[in-house]
Amino acid sequence: MLIIGLFIVTLFSIMAMTDIASIAIAQRSLVQATEAASQRGTHELDLDNYYKGKGTIFTPLIRSRYSAPNARKIPINCSTGYSEVIKELHDWSVSSGAQKRIELGEITLESYECDGYAISIGTRVIAKLPFVIPLSRLAQIELHAGVATENQRSEGFYLFGHRLY
Repeated sequence: MLIIGLFIVTLFSIMAMTDIASIAIAQRSLVQATEAASQRGTHELDLDNYYKGKGTIFTPLIRSRYSAPNARKIPINCSTGYSEVIKELHDWSVSSGAQKRIELGEITLESYECDGYAISIGTRVIAKLPFVIPLSRLAQIELHAGVATENQRSEGFYLFGHRLY
């Protein structure tokens, strides 16, 4: 009887450890999807603000990186950035197991904030657990992730929007 009890305890422990490892891996996959969506959103430039004030040779001297807090930040078009974030999350949700974990369901966007220079998003997903431990009835878990992204210009001398060095 002692051996059967030890076997059952060992079996439940293995099931619990497998569920915990599955949750950790699913969380990492959700974070990767959230990072990819946020980066894709920041690639949508606000061209009017990006090229504003770049028409003279003296502009780089006047607007050094120390003169304005947003001088090195790249402006983002928030509305097209939002649609790109949605597209990327949809691509991750319908992708095969090579890109995301099979335990994850559809990734949904909980929050989207854009100030013109940075994007902050929050996502959530329902993940299925590989084992349902008896007496717990826990078959799935809700995971959340949040990421903020911004792009910055490299240091150097820019003339008409092109880096000379």
